[in-house]
Amino acid sequence: MDQLIREDMNISNEAYSDIRTEVVEPFSYIRYAVVSMEPEEDAIRHVKEWAEQLGVDAPQIIGWDFPVVSQEQINVYHMHGYAAALVLKDETLVKDPNAEVLRQERQKYIVITIKQPFVAPFRLIPNAYKILLTYMQTNGIQEKQDKTVIPCFEREYVAEGIDYMDVYIAVE
Repeated sequence: MDQLIREDMNISNEAYSDIRTEVVEPFSYIRYAVVSMEPEEDAIRHVKEWAEQLGVDAPQIIGWDFPVVSQEQINVYHMHGYAAALVLKDETLVKDPNAEVLRQERQKYIVITIKQPFVAPFRLIPNAYKILLTYMQTNGIQEKQDKTVIPCFEREYVAEGIDYMDVYIAVE
């Protein structure tokens, strides 16, 4: 039992990078939001289909949870909300009438990277948000609450065969 707990703690300690601040340059995107029992998979699959239709190679997809679900949907039907977005290159022309092109202006974010987030996703990903929020509170950094900004999002990628996820929170 002790060995399992120690290994679990080591995974957590080794999973996170140092916290950093990044300025994300302006970008356009189309998003798909869904409430379902598997919202992340549903939304990401839909966005990947858009990327394929648009001929986008190596699509950059970001995503975030959203709390627009009732307690009944959560407790009885085990449903949650999730939005996934395809970041567009400036020259991408979107012809789908169901895909509204949105614009994210230049914004400062606080960021942490999770190494191998899917080893324990229900622990590592929420904990990354807690780490960022604690860091912000400790350092007097204000979260940006503005409808023109994506308040927080996640970006997955693979580097040298290892899965990573960057977690972003918009700050003032």
